[in-house]
Amino acid sequence: MTKKKDTTTKDKAEHGNNMSFDWKVFDALMQFKVSKAFVADYMKVSKTTIDNKLKKEHDKTFTEYGSVKMERTGYKLQQKAIEMALGGNTTMMIFALKNLAKWSDNNEVAITELPEIVLSYRK
Repeated sequence: MTKKKDTTTKDKAEHGNNMSFDWKVFDALMQFKVSKAFVADYMKVSKTTIDNKLKKEHDKTFTEYGSVKMERTGYKLQQKAIEMALGGNTTMMIFALKNLAKWSDNNEVAITELPEIVLSYRK
């Protein structure tokens, strides 16, 4: 008599035999800079399942898909920073000007050509 192996959810996930893939959960995780191993563990799927789903549904790798999601996160953060700055948050206004508008506290002036100076002496 052969002993039947207990196929738990974790075991199925590790072998890519999962029945569903929750894109809402996946997309929520991908708005942060997370590793494929973390996402696989959190969702109880294998890394191979993630790769296969991304390739089939979006023709992207994990890194490519993550970059797109992180761009959206960055955009949302910039929008919020601007909203806060325009709302009167002085600290955020300074931060936004320095980081988004390339302002600087440094007022160095580069001199590219020295003017000719003529000195005259009178007695």
